[in-house]
Amino acid sequence: MLNTSIEICSNILNYNTTLHISYIVWHTCGLLCTMFGIPGHLFQILIMLNKTNRKESTSLYVIAIAIFELIFLVDIFWLWCVGMSIIKIDLRQILSCGIFYNILIGPTILSNLYLASISIDRTFMILYPTRYRLLITRRHVLIRIFLILIIVILFMIPHHFYFHYNKKTTIFICEFDTVIKPWRIRIWTFLHALLFVSLPSIITCISSVILLHNRCNQRKITKNKSSETARRMKRNSILIFFISIFILFSLLPTVILEIFIVHDRLFSHDIFCSIRWQQYKILLNWFLTLSALNYSSKFYVRLIISKTFRRDFIKLINFISLRQQKNNEQNSLALNNSNTLKNIET
Repeated sequence: MLNTSIEICSNILNYNTTLHISYIVWHTCGLLCTMFGIPGHLFQILIMLNKTNRKESTSLYVIAIAIFELIFLVDIFWLWCVGMSIIKIDLRQILSCGIFYNILIGPTILSNLYLASISIDRTFMILYPTRYRLLITRRHVLIRIFLILIIVILFMIPHHFYFHYNKKTTIFICEFDTVIKPWRIRIWTFLHALLFVSLPSIITCISSVILLHNRCNQRKITKNKSSETARRMKRNSILIFFISIFILFSLLPTVILEIFIVHDRLFSHDIFCSIRWQQYKILLNWFLTLSALNYSSKFYVRLIISKTFRRDFIKLINFISLRQQKNNEQNSLALNNSNTLKNIET
């Protein structure tokens, strides 16, 4: 009887024009973001692995961020395919919804923390320039990357045990078991909002402001035209500042919405038939669209702003083109030799 009433309520609420538009926007942007974002992250990883960039300790952070945001976009694309009935296999039902939740949300948390960590390193470079090279080495960065990864994994493990998937009631990736103590669910939503979204974004913003302020002061002191390195640092600080602001205002509303959804699921039994549940669906579609834009646009924003990055990208494209041309010539030569041998045998 309960499942029947839920299905009736769901069908009634789904006939809303605003909700339908939000689904169209989400499905369209979800596809476009994955189509452009996945190749962008692959290019970014290859660029950071070239001979020059891989010597820098900060490149390790950029590679880690690109890898985990790539995982997020692949998961988003899978959800999009399931939502459009292109793929019938829903990993939430096969792996367990808790594991899929960890695979989807975990990379976003790691991306935020790594961006905050690289911002802290940049601030340390400004405040203690003589000691920076001694303390911030590739080894220290690798240790920090793996330490953050292990901590996040430990935080995410409990979700496997109290999350499940129900096609009729699940609105935010997974449905939690109501038999679990409510405080466990609520504490996670607040930790996610404060510790894994707000705090890293605020740290990144503060670090970018410190870096930008330092560059402006240096220019006033010297009263000369800034060097290329100084201008690059200034552009990077502006870029990271706007990225952190975008992260804060694209992800924070999503986790705040998650807090409200969890509260209503715990304390409101008729939530599925309320207008508020419909509003949650609409807001969630818009916020997911913003999140997909956030995690798919970094490569292109950096490509527009950074001259060095554009130069590395052009070198990579030329290398790939030359490699492809060489392979085509080798294949053509092998085919001609094969045809020549056949003619001789004939």
